[in-house]
Amino acid sequence: MPRVKVLLVQEYYQIVGKHVLEIELPGEEATVRDVIGKLPEAVRERLLDENGEIRYPAMVAVNGRRIEFLAGLDTKVRKGDTILVSPRALFVV
Repeated sequence: MPRVKVLLVQEYYQIVGKHVLEIELPGEEATVRDVIGKLPEAVRERLLDENGEIRYPAMVAVNGRRIEFLAGLDTKVRKGDTILVSPRALFVV
């Protein structure tokens, strides 16, 4: 199965106890939503609001590009991608 790297910063790191998680994708057509679904529940509860959307001011980026400038939670992810998950918006390079 293909895998992606998830980088956790700030309190998400503190919850999980490590900065990097390797997440196995459910298939070739996986999305950011699928990746978030595999994160620990305590992270998901803080990242997503009651409607399942990213809670402001949290931010998710795929390969350095914020998902709100892509296809949001429906942004496709591929083997080897890096997903940054932050409780606050960051400048990503």
